[in-house]
Amino acid sequence: MTRQALFALLILALDAAYLQQALLLPLPFSSGEPGPSLMPLILVLTLGVGALGVLVQELRGTADHEEDEDANFSLRTVALIALTCGFVWAFEPLGYWIATLLYAFGVAWLFEQERLGPVKALLTSALIAAGIAAAGWLFFVTLFELFLPEGQF
Repeated sequence: MTRQALFALLILALDAAYLQQALLLPLPFSSGEPGPSLMPLILVLTLGVGALGVLVQELRGTADHEEDEDANFSLRTVALIALTCGFVWAFEPLGYWIATLLYAFGVAWLFEQERLGPVKALLTSALIAAGIAAAGWLFFVTLFELFLPEGQF
């Protein structure tokens, strides 16, 4: 059994535990509204389908294991993990706008600077971050009528 197959099994086990917790929430649309379990159930379904796809490919031997620099654990991977941890930590104290803008800018810059170069990537990443933050705010505040943290400023 390959490392990818073992990782897919781990994801499936964690996904099952997450599903168990998500089912404790009110079911989506039971009261006519999406409800708090909609996004966790979508995530469970997405992770489950992805992990099953990887597992099936690994067990059938049809997975493509092309060795390239993106397949290895790289500095970009560490940076993405650090950015995500920073976003989770900063979301409440900095508020939705600042935390989301910084996170989306950081992630976009990591990918855009390779394609466009570091200087052009700054403007592109700023535009991407603004679009993501505005779309997220409209989605949660307008559609779901949720209040996002404003920060402690």
